Amino acid sequence: MFVLSANGEMISTDYDDDSSVIRFENAEDTEWRCQACGESLSEEPDGYADESGSLICDAYDPYEDPDIDDVESAPEFHEGPHRPQRVPLSWANSAAIHTDPDEDSITVTVSVGDPRGAFAITVRRIPDDAPDNGGRLIMHTPYPGEPLPHAELTTAHTGTYWVG
Repeated sequence: MFVLSANGEMISTDYDDDSSVIRFENAEDTEWRCQACGESLSEEPDGYADESGSLICDAYDPYEDPDIDDVESAPEFHEGPHRPQRVPLSWANSAAIHTDPDEDSITVTVSVGDPRGAFAITVRRIPDDAPDNGGRLIMHTPYPGEPLPHAELTTAHTGTYWVG
């Protein structure tokens, strides 16, 4: 039995078939939120709009706006723009851990683009009776130029890649 944890919390891996799959999905529905009012925002040509389409923030305070040099010439309270802030982990669709006793492997997947796929990192043990490398561990990772990639990878340096 494996002991797994997520964010410091223990997760049960007791399953009937000896295989375990633990999946985390991002429930966040937006990439941006307003720092002042907390509303979900969408990026528009004129600025950031809330769900009603308004570019004006009801919680706008010119004294809290870091883009304002002169408060006297700033928009009035409740009449300024939304202050967009990226939502943490909004770039991720899901993450999963899959243990497979039949393959003697553990696979971690992370989806950051098209939700129909994911980057997969697998570590497995070569069977002891294999003619070469028996009992050794092997790791498979995503790489630039792989067929059917989840997202384009560009090498930053050995073992590190820019995504997209």
